[in-house]
Amino acid sequence: MIMILISAMIFLVIARENHLFESTQRLDQFQSNLHNKEMDLNVVGIGDSLTKGVGYEEGGGYAGISTERLKDLSSIQDLSFNNYAIHGDTTEDLLDVLPKDNVREALQQADMIFLSIGGNNLVNVLKKEFLDLQVEDFETKRQDFRQSFNQILVKIRALNHQAPIYFIGLYNPFEDYFGEANAAFQSILEEWNHTCQLILDLYQNTVFIKTEDLFKGSSKDLLSSDHFHPNKKGYQLIADRLMKAILNP
Repeated sequence: MIMILISAMIFLVIARENHLFESTQRLDQFQSNLHNKEMDLNVVGIGDSLTKGVGYEEGGGYAGISTERLKDLSSIQDLSFNNYAIHGDTTEDLLDVLPKDNVREALQQADMIFLSIGGNNLVNVLKKEFLDLQVEDFETKRQDFRQSFNQILVKIRALNHQAPIYFIGLYNPFEDYFGEANAAFQSILEEWNHTCQLILDLYQNTVFIKTEDLFKGSSKDLLSSDHFHPNKKGYQLIADRLMKAILNP
């Protein structure tokens, strides 16, 4: 019995490694095409206000900046961008958005997907438990988030099994307000980001775009007047990192 369990574990490890190798190979091919092959590109944005571009609406946030840069590539003959992100959405809200006919059709036809979600899940814990906040509150909600985030990826991959998904990680906009409590919240944020990374690793052609370090220690210079969403400079930094991931694995 023990040998059977060990064999099964080895099989799962090998299968996961092969899965990751396939994912890397496919991303490499996609990136090669962006550089060398004339192509039309269909980009879809889903998720929350970060992909919506709140804080720098006139520039379309990181998604608008990035798609404009993609248009400048000599290989891109035509680029379409459809943005279905909704300000304030949580993972549960996004699960209600994905079945809509226009969103389903857009995702099925997508060559590239931009996704941001989870920030409102985290903030809702702060709002609900502000007067009696405990670390356990975040852990309970993180487990709920883990399940709903995984369901989102299942649904996206059921519609489109190969378009690269670029997920924008969470950052801390509260470091100037939490004082001594900031260190604890920073650890919580990192754990949520780690959860996102682990789940993304289960699916082919997914890329985690780290943002936490971009804002750490500089949030007041990179946030808009609402002190939560990025400003133009903040979104440009996210777009810089996203474009590097798109073009240079």
